This record gives sequence, C-alpha cells and structure tokens, in this order.
Amino acid sequence: MARSTPTYTPVRNYAIGFLLSAFILFSDIRYETFANIRAFVHASTLYSQMISRGLSENIGITLVSFQENKNLFRENKELKEQILKIKTQDFIERKDYKEKIQIIDFYQTAIGVFKNDVDIFKIASLDLTNYLCCSSHRIYLDNTSQVQIDKNVPVFAGSSFIGQTKNIYTNFIEVILFSDINHLLPIKSNAFYCDARGIGKPMLISCKASKNNGSFENVIGDTVFTSGLGGVFFKDIEIGSISGINSLSIDEIEVVITLKANPLEETFYGVMKKVHDEI
Repeated sequence: MARSTPTYTPVRNYAIGFLLSAFILFSDIRYETFANIRAFVHASTLYSQMISRGLSENIGITLVSFQENKNLFRENKELKEQILKIKTQDFIERKDYKEKIQIIDFYQTAIGVFKNDVDIFKIASLDLTNYLCCSSHRIYLDNTSQVQIDKNVPVFAGSSFIGQTKNIYTNFIEVILFSDINHLLPIKSNAFYCDARGIGKPMLISCKASKNNGSFENVIGDTVFTSGLGGVFFKDIEIGSISGINSLSIDEIEVVITLKANPLEETFYGVMKKVHDEI
C-alpha cells in the first residue's frame, strides 16, 4: 500500500554525507588517494578507444581488400574468357586452314587420277551401326552450299571409287557404298569379269562366277578394277583386291573382294561432275 505522506530524512544524514564527500575530496587532493583508480579508468578509456579505432581500421581494410579481391576475381574471369575466345578462334582458323590444304591436295589427286572435274564435299554423317552390322551402307555428304549434283554419279575417296550418289536432299547428298547389298559394280581382273554386289560387311563385295569361265587358282591378292560396263564408272580404276574364294557348288564359286577405300578413314569425298562411257 502506497504511503500517503513523504518520508522525513533527518538533517544530520545530509550533514554526514556532505562531510564524507568533503573528506574524500580533500584526501584525493592532498594525498592522491584515488589516483590509481583514476589512472585505471583513464587507461581503460584509452585502450577502449584504441581497440575501437583498430577494429574500425581493420574492418575498413578488410572491406577494401574484399572489394579488391572481388574486382580481381572478375577481371581474372574476364581475362580467362578472352583467352578462351582467342584460343577457340585460333583453333578454328588453324582447322580451316588445314582443311583448305586437304581440299586442295584432294582435288589435285582427283584431277591426276580421274582426269575429270569434280565437286568436293565433307562427310556429314555415317550410320555406323548399320555399316558395322547390317546390310544398308550409306553415308551423307554436307551440301549446305546446295551444289547441283546428279543422281547415280560416281563418288570417290582417296584415290579410288567408293560408291555413287543415291538421293539428293536440300543440304545433303546420300551416297550408297559398294558394300551395300543393293549395289552392283561391274568389275574385272585378270581371271574374270562380273557384277559384284555388296555383302553387307565393311569394305567387302563379292560376285559369283562359274568355275568353267577361267582358272581361279592363285588369284588371292590379284588387283580388281572397274570394267567400265554400264557407263557409270570409268574403267581401269583400281577398287580393291581378291581376298577370298568360296565354293558355292560344284560349278560355282564366290569371289570376295576387299575394297581399297575405307569410308571410316576419309573426311572428304569427290563427286564426278560428268562421266563418259569409255566402252
């Protein structure tokens, strides 16, 4: 319960307090009784100010250092990106230069071997799954320049024929390879003439021949040439060599030919512009 009247403080209490304060002040002035306490308080204040100032400076330095590191990281990233762009551009230029040299060499080889003008194309794709296991052997040449090409004209790689054009699309040329089971190639050797058909295996064609048509002894390794029959391929172009003779019946044998050109090793292909029947 609150008191209704104020508490009375005797005058002597005030007097005692005054006298005690005067005594403490006199003692401090006369004898420096509280000098150590004042020095401690003063030193504490100075240390607090120094620590506070040091912390402020360290925080400022840390923030500046952090900003500088951030700027350095950004600049380093930008420099790396610039270096990567320069390396990429250099790689593309060197690759383009190398391909130009390859195209020139390839064109000169084509002119020297086939004595005929050609269009040169880079391979766009090869159905490797079918090529290695199945009967359909096709490649597609990049024709983004949309060069006018005819169907059923010879295609070569390296220094030998490899197939012929099958279909012409907007940006691609489909080429059927000799090893496709749907392709027939008139060939000849010292022992026989025949129409060789692809057998659906990489770089292999074969033809059937009668044992009565000639001697097939010691023909393994003989060179096989285009015969020129049919008017599609030039004659006397080496396309492979005899690699096997299989007996099919008493009167019939299968002659297996390994092709000279390997589409897995070629980048550029030549397509004949015009072919003359040399027969």
